[in-house]
Amino acid sequence: MPIPSDPAPQDADEQLYECVDCGARVCSDERVTACPECEGRVQNISRPRPE
Repeated sequence: MPIPSDPAPQDADEQLYECVDCGARVCSDERVTACPECEGRVQNISRPRPE
């Protein structure tokens, strides 16, 4: 569940990424490949999960 301090995409071009190591979240309109806080792997959580 998101908490109020979580970033949120501001426009249709931005995506929300979450670090699988530390849980940090970042919004970006460019592809993010590493966590800015711990350099861990990130995943795009803006895309729906496959069913």
